[in-house]
Formats: sequence, C-alpha cells, structure tokens
Amino acid sequence: MADSSEQDIKSGNRRTQRNVGFTDSMRNSPLQRFVAGTIFWGTGHQLINVAQGYLLFELTGSTLWLAALGAAVGIPNIVVGVLGGVLADRVPRTRMLKIGAFIAGTPMLTIAILYSTNSLQPWHIVVGGVFQGSGLAIDWISRLSLLPDVVPKKILVRAISLDQTVFNGARVVGPLIGGFLLGAAGPGAAYGVIAGLFGMAFLIYTTFQPVSQVVRAKSKGVISDLIEVVEVIRERPLLRMNLMFTAVNALTLGGMVFIIPAFAKEIFHVDEAGLGVLFAAVGTGAVVGAMTMSWTGGVRKAGTALLITDILFGGFVIVWAHTSSIAVALPFAFLLGFFNSVHVALGIAVIQFNVPAEVRGRVIGAYEIAWSGFPLGGLASGSLAAIFGLRNALTTLAVGLIVFTIVVGVVSTKFRQSRIE
Repeated sequence: MADSSEQDIKSGNRRTQRNVGFTDSMRNSPLQRFVAGTIFWGTGHQLINVAQGYLLFELTGSTLWLAALGAAVGIPNIVVGVLGGVLADRVPRTRMLKIGAFIAGTPMLTIAILYSTNSLQPWHIVVGGVFQGSGLAIDWISRLSLLPDVVPKKILVRAISLDQTVFNGARVVGPLIGGFLLGAAGPGAAYGVIAGLFGMAFLIYTTFQPVSQVVRAKSKGVISDLIEVVEVIRERPLLRMNLMFTAVNALTLGGMVFIIPAFAKEIFHVDEAGLGVLFAAVGTGAVVGAMTMSWTGGVRKAGTALLITDILFGGFVIVWAHTSSIAVALPFAFLLGFFNSVHVALGIAVIQFNVPAEVRGRVIGAYEIAWSGFPLGGLASGSLAAIFGLRNALTTLAVGLIVFTIVVGVVSTKFRQSRIE
C-alpha cells in the first residue's frame, strides 16, 4: 500500500510538471529577472567577440595578436572553470554573478576610455581578454548553478530552455548590433555600450532572491572538494557521459565555427556580409532549437534524445561541409544549429536533475571545462585543413562525433534508458 501511495505521488508530480505550460512558466517573476540578466550578459559578451577582434586587428594588422587574444580568453576560462565551480558551492551564487559581471565589465569601460583618449595599446585588449574569459566562466558556472534555486522544479526544463533561447538570440542580435556600432560610432562607443550592458546585468543580479541556496559551512579543502565532485560524476553514468558528449560536441562545433570564414571565402565565394549570414543561420537554428525545448518542456528519455540529436548534428555538419553554394548551405546551417541547441539544452537539464545542490557548482565547473573543447576544435580543424583540405577536415571531426555517439548508444544500455524525472 505504501509503495502504491508513493507511486501515485510520483505520477502526480510528473503530471504537474507536464501541465505547467510555457505561458504559466513565464509568469514566474524570478524567471523573468533571470532571463533579463541573460539578455544583457549574453549580448555584452557577443559584442565583445565582435569588437575586440576588429579593434585589435585594426591596431596591429597581425593575426598573431588575434592568436594571443584567443589564448588570453581561453586559458583563464579553463582555470576559472575549476576554481569557480568550487567557489560556487561555498560563496552565495548571486554574489558570484555580480563578481562575474564586474570582472567582465570594468575592463571594457577602461578600454572605452583609453580609446577615447588615444591611449589604447594592443596589450590592453589582450589583458581585457583575460578578464573576459574569467568573467565568462564565473558567470556561466554561477547562473547554471543558481537557476534551480530561483525557479520551481516543475518549470525547470522550460526555464533552462528559455534561458538558452535568449542566450542564442544574443548570438544573432549581438554581432549585428556590434557591427552597426563599430561602423556608425566607432570602437569607443561600442565598448561603452558593452560596459553598460554588464552594468545592467549587475543591477538585475542584485534583485535575485533564491528560494534556497546551498552554501557549505565547512570544507576539508579544495582537493577534498574536487575529489567529492569526481565521485559524484563517477556514480552517475548519465552525468558522466553527458560531460564526455559535451567535450566531443564542442570540439566539432568549435572546429566548424573557426573555419567558417575560410569556407565563406574559398568554397562559397562570399564577402563579409555573406559570412555574417552564415553565422546568423547557425545562431537562428540554435534559437529555434532552444525555443522548441522551452515550448515542449523537454523530453523524459534524455539518454536517447542526447544520442539522436548528436548524430543529427554531426550528420548535418557533414552535409554542410560538402555544399557548394551559400543558398544550399544556409538551411543546413540552420538545421545543425537547431539540433546542437536541443542537445545542449538537454545536457544542461541532465546536470540540473542529477546533481545534488551542494556540489552543483563544481559539476557546472566540470561542464564549463568540457566546453573548452570548443577552441581546441579550431586548432584541430585548422591543422587538419592544412593537410587534407577544408571539407575533409570538418568531415573528420563530424564522423568522429557520430562514431563516438553510436558506440555509447550500443555499449551503454543504462545511458540509452536514462530519463529526466
């Protein structure tokens, strides 16, 4: 009888979660504020991506400086991914969000002032990249760790997907705004707007009032904290495989993103405007994918869905790589962006549903480190392209992704049957 009652309660909880619609979810005031913070934070970082490379190349005319900028952003992102995860389980996560916005925004204001006074040097932008990478890692880890404490569990999947929709929307809108500002008002104004966006995000973060927020009162030390999170990941196959999926997926996505400019010039024969359209097509697909997850509330069979979306993503990358005109390439760019976005949203949901609150920050830190595969994908695709050509380079990465996914699906029955409950 007790087992029957417990089963009825679980079934009732699942029905409640399914019955909460998109409109009802959006009436949640904390979720509204959380999404507003993502709008300002995400657009700010996308504007940085446009402005810093443009300005640095204008000052130096050297791709070596751009390489230095990439290292300046990427290395702190990995290091802070470890430390930020530990801190997110010790320091209030709302405070971490404010720290991340401050770290990322203050150097941008400094660069705006230096440019306006004709004092800007290339190394200033590179140093700003160090702060950008650090602030990005802190903010990303903190927001994903905090979201389950801000919204009710019954709307968590929709909240994750909505947040991803807004972030992916910034990937489309941000570069368009950045290009307009750089052309119409110059880099000083663009960097000033970036600083203002981070300032607005900071103000919104001050309004967050989590329903619950776990902060560990005692700790045996950083090493013990890291050992604990390794044990949590080891004991949960869905979580463990999801982190591996993230790293391999990021490697393929990064490989594509980094050599899209070469495809635009050598394969599709389009100018900068055409290149922007290609990026926008991928971003638009990502937005629609995240919106689809938000409207539907996600799927219960997470393991199967992660496998299918990864295979479809890799397949459309291969098809995209072998198109010969931009008109044909655009719909496939949309589709690969769509399925990659659904895959990422599912992966984040897996973490939120399968990680104890007291170690969530450190697991999100591991997730952030897994995304370090993104810049490594650029290194891999660029190296392979020099030897085998653009199409074969990208095809190699995508085939590797598909093979990895199929192997996981075949050998791990437990992963295939994993669910989000």
